[in-house]
Parts: sequence; structure tokens; C-alpha cells
Amino acid sequence: MEDRPLPEDVVATVLRRLPPRDLAVSRRVCKAWRAVVDESRTLRPDLLPLALGGIFISLLREPAPPVLFSPPSMGPHKIAGKLQSFVKMDGGWDLPTIIGSCNGLLFLNDQVANPATRQWAPVPLCPVGWDVYNHKGEVYFVFDPFVSPHYQVLFVQDPYDLLEEESEWPASTYAMWIYSSGTGRWEEKPFVREGGPAGTVAEERSARVHDYLHSVYWREALYVHCNNDFIMLITISDLKYEVIKLPAGVSSSVDLDLHLVKSKNGVYFASVVGQCQLRVWFLNELCEWVLKYDINLQAVPAHFSRDHDRPVDKPWILHYGKYNNREATAEGVSDWDSDNDNVIQIDDTEGKCDLSQFICIFGFHPYKEVAILYLPNNDRVVACHLDSLKIQDLGQLRWGFRSLIESTKPDLLGSETWNEMM
Repeated sequence: MEDRPLPEDVVATVLRRLPPRDLAVSRRVCKAWRAVVDESRTLRPDLLPLALGGIFISLLREPAPPVLFSPPSMGPHKIAGKLQSFVKMDGGWDLPTIIGSCNGLLFLNDQVANPATRQWAPVPLCPVGWDVYNHKGEVYFVFDPFVSPHYQVLFVQDPYDLLEEESEWPASTYAMWIYSSGTGRWEEKPFVREGGPAGTVAEERSARVHDYLHSVYWREALYVHCNNDFIMLITISDLKYEVIKLPAGVSSSVDLDLHLVKSKNGVYFASVVGQCQLRVWFLNELCEWVLKYDINLQAVPAHFSRDHDRPVDKPWILHYGKYNNREATAEGVSDWDSDNDNVIQIDDTEGKCDLSQFICIFGFHPYKEVAILYLPNNDRVVACHLDSLKIQDLGQLRWGFRSLIESTKPDLLGSETWNEMM
């Protein structure tokens, strides 16, 4: 009897009966199954068990590679926290530097890495180069495995040096360079602005230049925090963009701890007002900012000032990083419960923030309305559940940093995705 492959619609019907996790694993069987799952869109992201795998931290005080701060169970067998152990450093780079991240993939100096599968792929230099370190442009990275197995890199130059000061900014047509792992080449594309500008070239030139501004990717759109107090919403597929002002009363020239983030329901903007007041806005479907949370957290640093060396059960650790002059280890440690472990009771009457105490935003949980906060004077990282104000103690961290929160989804970002990239 001759063996004949089943029709794709029959295979799709069979695979559709699998639980979401098993369906994700089935994509690893062969390219044909992967194509059936992707083309039929049977893998619904809202049904998958999405978890926060950890936080990659880039140190500022000394030249050093990024380190992984994560639950103890997220050891090397799940996430490669030591990026230099598997990526190849070319182009004069001695250490990997995280430029951007999106849905589990990291964009390094000139390559893309998957810390869950220990695979990487080079990204060729943009034809016009990229001078991100002298603020002559910015590089952004986007990837959504539910839409395409391919990632894209955007290089956005700052051409306003060539424009008259009274010209509107950003321009009505903005040329951007795009690299796609599907085509393997860079292309210059003209993006047309919808709506009005943010201001003028003169205002942009006089705006405070930040060392690091955030960007997020949500539902096939890239949101970029720009210097002159506005968000640029870029829709790559339509070659269009629009300007969104920051929430009323927020100014990057005054407020230093500003974060554009992606969380449970979409795009958020967060800031710390004063020393301990956390404010969080949500961007609705009309591209309007709605203040969702206004939380006074002054009792949190006061609590740790009183109980600084409080022991933590199953604390998060630095993988491949030294903490208290010892190497962290995760052997024999059970998994960490992201909702219930290390919950601490905060009494609002414990005290107030003094001049030496303040709170920094580390990032947001990508799938829950949970802010990850750092208390520099207390050497502490905590998770704040915004809806219930529950506080979880993640442990101590005694380094200066720039942080990037990333979730890892090994079931989705496995080798089957990277087979199309390499």
C-alpha cells in the first residue's frame, strides 16, 4: 500500500484537538507540521502558560556582560544566563551588549540570541551604519512568533540635523531602514505620518537627550519613547506612523524614572513621582492615556530599612554572577511561585520615605499587572501587584544596572522557530 501524506486540512483538524502546550510542542516535529500550525493559526497565545523567566541586567559601573536575575529554578538548563558562552563576538565587540529585546529574543551588538535554546544569528550592518552611541539614530527589534517566525530590526536615523529649525517634527514622511530575517537584507522604507507632529525641529534639538528610552511591541505595532515627550507608534506592515503625546503632566526633562512598558492588557506608561509615588497610565484604543494606578509606596522602603537583612525563602539569584562574594547556585531548589512566594505584610504606618530612600522601576511583568521595583538604598527587588497592592520580596541585589525584563517561553521559542532564522 502506497504511503501518502495526509492533506493539510486533515492534519490541522487533528492537531487542533491537542491542548495548547502539546500543540506548541508539535511544531517541533517537522517543518510541515510547523507550517500547518502557523498557517491555520490554531495556536492561540491567550491559552498558553506564559511566565516571566527572569530579568537580564546590564551593569553600568564596570565593563561586564549582562547577567540573569531570576527564580532559582531558572538555571542553565532552562535559560542561558551567560550569553558569552554561546554567542560569537564579532565586529570588534569583546562582550555582548543587550540593545533590545522582544518576546524572548535578545538583540545584541550585531546579532540576535535566544537564551532558551542557546542559538544565535548574525545581523548584517545597516548600509548607512548605525551610530546609536552618539545619538545619531536608534535601533529597535521586533519579533512575534504568533505572526511570523521571522524577526525585524529597525534603524531610525535622526535626520533633523538637515532640516530647518521651524520645520515640523517628526516629518510628514520619515525614511527608516528595516532588516528582515526572512529576506536577509536591509531595505529603506518611507513611513507616512498620520495626524499632526509632536513639535518643531528646534524643540527636538533642545530636548534633553536620555541615555536609554524604552520601546515595546504590541499587536504588530512598535511603540517608541522619543526624546521630545512623545511616543511614536510605528506600524511596519502599513508603512505608517503617528505621534502620541506623553500623559498630561509628565515631562522627561523633569521626571527621570519614566518607563514605556507592555503588560497584561497592552501598552502602559509608568513613572515614579517624588521618591515613592508610583503612577501607571494605560493606553486605550483611542490612543489616549488613562491614569489607572496612583499608589503611595513609601511604606515599602521604610519596611526594609527596619528589616534590612530579613531572610528570604527561595530568593531570586544572579546566575553566573557573584553575590556576596559567592557564586549563586540553583541546585536542589524547588520552583518559585510568581503569585504566592515571599509575600510580605506592609503596614502603611511603618514610616515615610526620607531623602535617602527612593524607588526605581525595574520593569513590568509582561502578562500580569505587576511592577518589578528596585530599592537601591535597601539592595532589594520587589514585585508589586498593582490591583491588590500585594508585595513580594524577590531578594537582594547589590549592583548598579540598566534592566530589561524578558519572558522566556521555551515551548514557543524553541529550535523549531530558529530553524527558519538560521
